Amino acid sequence: MNTLSVFFCSLTLVATVAVTWLAFPYAAMSEDELSAATTPVDAELLGEVNLADFGEVSVFDMVLHYIDNPPLESDEELPKVRFQGC
Repeated sequence: MNTLSVFFCSLTLVATVAVTWLAFPYAAMSEDELSAATTPVDAELLGEVNLADFGEVSVFDMVLHYIDNPPLESDEELPKVRFQGC
């Protein structure tokens, strides 16, 4: 490899690390947000969700409806797909 290629690769690597280092604080969650996101909450406490045509529906009612009326199983087989790479 010539000097220009090595210089370009090094500069690109340094730029990538710099952008990552500068952007991480904006993308990271605070400890309070992280603990709130990982703490389970009862369905009764989640409130209501706006479902447009159905209006406001509580999360608890949606869970009960799903338990009482599970999705129907399909008799159709999924299509066979072969992944062959490039």
